[in-house]
Amino acid sequence: MKRFKVVAILVLALGIGLPAGRASGQIDYGPIDQLPSVKGQSSFTFLTIGLSPRAAAMGEAFSAMMADVNAIFYNPAALGFIEKGQYSISYINWLAGSNLFSGAAVHRAFGGVWGFSMVSARPEAVEETTIFESLGTGRMIRGGNLAVGVAFARQMTDKVSWGLQAKYIREDLVLATTSTWQFDLGITAHTGYRSFRIAAAARNVGGETTAETRPFSPPIYFNFGVAGEIVGNEGDPAYLTVATETLFATDYGQRWHFGGELWLNNAIALRAGYKSNYEIENYGLGVGVKQGIGDGEIRIDVSYNEGGEDFSAPLRMAIGGSF
Repeated sequence: MKRFKVVAILVLALGIGLPAGRASGQIDYGPIDQLPSVKGQSSFTFLTIGLSPRAAAMGEAFSAMMADVNAIFYNPAALGFIEKGQYSISYINWLAGSNLFSGAAVHRAFGGVWGFSMVSARPEAVEETTIFESLGTGRMIRGGNLAVGVAFARQMTDKVSWGLQAKYIREDLVLATTSTWQFDLGITAHTGYRSFRIAAAARNVGGETTAETRPFSPPIYFNFGVAGEIVGNEGDPAYLTVATETLFATDYGQRWHFGGELWLNNAIALRAGYKSNYEIENYGLGVGVKQGIGDGEIRIDVSYNEGGEDFSAPLRMAIGGSF
């Protein structure tokens, strides 16, 4: 319990200190709740896109969801409760003709759970223009983003786990390339009330990067979530999980996520979620199926999220399983 308190204090201190440090390095904006609008003023914004169809369908209220390989993208501490090796590969048909591919794998070894993650974001190719050839040069150009991470999670007790992920990030701006290191860290714990658990995570923690001559801070997220089963228990033939969380984004502000997942016959999942204070993807719907194969299983997940007035609805698909 003493170790739990120490880690909890560190996470809380990080959540309070980092936004303050970001402001003091530039302009003193005052209290966090009085920060001016800084929408989109960050680097590597592809890191803010939800990668898991399961999580996206649940409104990304996912920080307190346990034992899923995709927790590596939301809260690495939740990996600590994984018993078997897991993997997942996903594809996102994102906005404005862009695409994202991601993959993750985790395995318990050497005193904890080790994980590997990869994200590749590819925008649509566009024709190059110059001040002398404003109608196009005939050359097609395309930038891109890449993130590769290594994670480690460990249970301190049967109810508490912490996790950390180090990520190498690279962004190709066609005429220039920038790169940096960022970190995710989190803690998750069972409350002792039914199956409810709480979680806190800090994501994309790192220093500023410079594009041309202007520095940009990373899109740091601070999440606090709660999740639990209100009908049945996980693993029953049928059970219902609800989740909610709040987050503070340094390039946006306060946001809320709400979601639910209903498993039928422990083989088909129906999901729905809602996100508050977003321009797109306010609500999500999804379905998942799983089938046991030997000592493991295979899963397929699909999600649909609202794209707003100006974009087509993003679609996510993933295949994964355990071994």
